[in-house]
Amino acid sequence: MAYYPREDQETLYSYDPVSDEWAVHSTYPPHIKAILERVGNIKLAHKDEDGKVIAVEGYGTKEQVRLYRGK
Repeated sequence: MAYYPREDQETLYSYDPVSDEWAVHSTYPPHIKAILERVGNIKLAHKDEDGKVIAVEGYGTKEQVRLYRGK
């Protein structure tokens, strides 16, 4: 079970063209897992009392975070 109620779960990406980095933040469990696996610079990984990561914040390069057009 997720720590945050579904209506409070979110994933945010913000691109900074000066540093050429993506700032990422997520409380959505599937995205937390992907961010932990793919993003190299994790700044904060908030854990619950059982040690499960429930929120993550970090920075990634444009090779680590990709946007693409869906069909």
